[in-house]
Amino acid sequence: MLVGVVSDTHGNRGGMGLLAERLKDLGVELVLHLGDDYRDLAVLEQAGLKVLGVPGMYCREYADPSVSNRRVVELGGVKILLTHAPQVHRLDLPGDPDPERPAPDVRIVLYGHTHVPALEEKEGALWANPGHLKDQVDKGYPPTFALLRLSPREVALEVLRLEDGEIILRGVYHPGN
Repeated sequence: MLVGVVSDTHGNRGGMGLLAERLKDLGVELVLHLGDDYRDLAVLEQAGLKVLGVPGMYCREYADPSVSNRRVVELGGVKILLTHAPQVHRLDLPGDPDPERPAPDVRIVLYGHTHVPALEEKEGALWANPGHLKDQVDKGYPPTFALLRLSPREVALEVLRLEDGEIILRGVYHPGN
């Protein structure tokens, strides 16, 4: 299963348009949006993409108990935690799970917030940040997104520059090993 991952789009409609084109050309089955801005999910949906997401802490939806601030999804036989921040935040609602202590069967934690692409294995799970999609360099990084190739035995993740598709981070992880 091929999944696109994006975070911190911050209303950059031009960047989201280019992202939608790239993801459709690549044949992604689903896009995971990790917040800021939650309303940007609609832009990707209007482009014909299937999207799941969580809000960022400063989105009004974050304070709405009917919207999941963090969610666990199972894709390609792998359980994935979606969260905007990689740690507990003062704006979390009661009952929001602690992203630093994911359930034991969660094999991937996808987060945003920092605007810095990251990929590391930590405590038996793959932790990854696709970076940001702002229209300029931020925190030393250009706009980026991630591709996640999922199967029950292997997960491959690549973070790519939006502008030209160049891979800036790549990793392979074997869930359960």
